Amino acid sequence: MEIEIDSVKDRINRDDMSKGITLGKSGARKYVRVTMTPERMRKALRSVDWKRVRAMTEEEIERNALDDPDSIVPFDEATEPQLVPAMPDVAVLRRRLKLSQAQFATRFGFSVATVRNWEQGRVLADGPARILLAVIANEPQAVIRALRVAAPRPKKKAA
Repeated sequence: MEIEIDSVKDRINRDDMSKGITLGKSGARKYVRVTMTPERMRKALRSVDWKRVRAMTEEEIERNALDDPDSIVPFDEATEPQLVPAMPDVAVLRRRLKLSQAQFATRFGFSVATVRNWEQGRVLADGPARILLAVIANEPQAVIRALRVAAPRPKKKAA
């Protein structure tokens, strides 16, 4: 889970803050990766003002989502919010299919670098990629069949 230091530094203990938090050359804020343990999650959930959350109007929810720089769901007045599945553990998924990073990438149309970045937590998949990963997790053979049909067939040489 990535959190912006400047917005939550009062909630992070000094040990967390001492792990490489600096400003870049341009003065831009840096991010820190914090391991979210079950205890930290419970503590964070207890600190939420649930009455205030439940009392929010649709307009307030949309405004907060639009103001959140980490929001991956674009809002458009003409459409409803889109369902984006949670980021799966790609390494676990790949190992369950007994594939190397290169085999997984080739079989499902990703680059090896993208798979590596997902597995190392450097990058989160965008909405469509998360949906594809969810389908791969639940029905890998359906994806393989669909991609096999969509792949161009080699042309036979004329005799």
